[in-house]
Amino acid sequence: MRDAWNGLRRSFADPGLLRLRSAAVTYVTAVIAALLACIPAVMFDAGISIVVLAVMLSITFTAERAGNRAAQRWISVATLPLVGVAAGAVGLLLVHVPLVGDPLFVLVLSAAIWVRRFGAVAGRIGTLVALPFIAVLVVPAPPQSGHVFVPFAAVVALVVALVATGVQWAARASGLLPKAKTAPTVAVAAPQASSVAATSSAGSGTSTMRPIASTRMAVQMAVTLSGAFLIGQLLFGDHWFWAVLTAYVVASGNRGRGDVLYKGIHRTVGALAGTATATALSLVAAPGHETAGAAWMSVAAIAIILALGLWLRPAGYGWWAAAMTAMLSILYELDGTAPGSVMIIRLGAIVVAGAFAVAVAWWVLPVRTGAAVRARTSTALAALTDLLVSCIRQPDAVAGHRARLDAALLGLRQLGPTLRLERTARMVGRRALHRADIIPAIEACWEPADAIAAEVERGHTLSDAHAKELGALARLVGECRRMLVGGPAPAAGMPAEGSLPDGHDAAASLRRLRHAIAVLPETLPLISRPPT
Repeated sequence: MRDAWNGLRRSFADPGLLRLRSAAVTYVTAVIAALLACIPAVMFDAGISIVVLAVMLSITFTAERAGNRAAQRWISVATLPLVGVAAGAVGLLLVHVPLVGDPLFVLVLSAAIWVRRFGAVAGRIGTLVALPFIAVLVVPAPPQSGHVFVPFAAVVALVVALVATGVQWAARASGLLPKAKTAPTVAVAAPQASSVAATSSAGSGTSTMRPIASTRMAVQMAVTLSGAFLIGQLLFGDHWFWAVLTAYVVASGNRGRGDVLYKGIHRTVGALAGTATATALSLVAAPGHETAGAAWMSVAAIAIILALGLWLRPAGYGWWAAAMTAMLSILYELDGTAPGSVMIIRLGAIVVAGAFAVAVAWWVLPVRTGAAVRARTSTALAALTDLLVSCIRQPDAVAGHRARLDAALLGLRQLGPTLRLERTARMVGRRALHRADIIPAIEACWEPADAIAAEVERGHTLSDAHAKELGALARLVGECRRMLVGGPAPAAGMPAEGSLPDGHDAAASLRRLRHAIAVLPETLPLISRPPT
């Protein structure tokens, strides 16, 4: 109960209102894109689906997916409309020729995951490819639109890309959003990838002949979506897309079997809450009674739910699942569906498809949670080592290495909810050391290291004693990292404090860093065990 209350409090905590500001940027993008999409919807009879498509693309084409560098943003702007043509065509096939559209949909989304093996650029393009396809799944092409839906889907995708890029640039220029940090341009991707692969294979006790994570995830997605289409078409009729959408959401971004189970639970709970909210609002607004006032009340409810969902989305997946389910329920009821009449069907599709996605993740080429923890821990420790070394040898590279460490910590923190749930589910020994403790331990290392790096970035030079201390700490972190792949535990002794004077900011940061690293030899062996 206490863990649930603490999780709820974390959901509403928003230091510096950063989440609120980010949500405002996405919300403004969605409003502008929707207004522009109204032009073809009204003038060329493209249908309301074009407007909804614009909103769906806007809320998924975030600043992170657009990219930090100018080249990345231009690639995004060029890619999205091209993919929009293909997505619009597949959207028509999903409605008119499902025997062709369904396999094409599965093939594209699985391939978008498989291409991650070719590096960060390919992974970004794969993510961009998935966005329009998920949007046309949520917003099926209206039967009466004919082939006009395809070109307008591409136009809407281009409009969204341009509007989102402009709004995000204005938000950063005005200070509403912090300026994006860029990682170093040195060739670090290959060693990092190899260390992750080595960590996964060596730590999990599996053969190196086992397919790499991207291939396993692509196969899982193909099996999951294929089964979801069959389940949806056979069991839920016209509401088949709820099953497919749930299966994709639960299976995508697979960070291990525990993560898929976590998302499946939150998707189900969120869908229940969202459906109940939508049903209550629909009964009040009564959109099926064809009153303009009721329709406007429904539109206003969607706008409010969207704003709340965007704000709470980073805090927990259940919030976004509830918001999306509520918005889609109200949207479809605007077409005249009786409120509450399909609630059981929707929930049934969500529960069945979610359970199927979890089963596939558990048994079909599974990505084990322990392997994911080891890989991301290794990446974070490597980034921390590089940051400490750059403070000594390459002060000009400190800013880039700080960005890389921030990104590595973000990836590790994404496993936090799953690991905390895993520890909470323990019947006994909840207070004993657990692999979830690795995240706060590395965060404790990051905080003083980042403070030191910030001083170096501002031009402060480290003394010889401080540089020697940082070097010793970097070696210790490297030993902890090697222990993840079967190396010996680091020496128990810590570097001597030497000439660090009391009251000096760098000295205090170094002492905190040493205390944080001291717990790693106790925490990492738990991660090095064969994952469960």
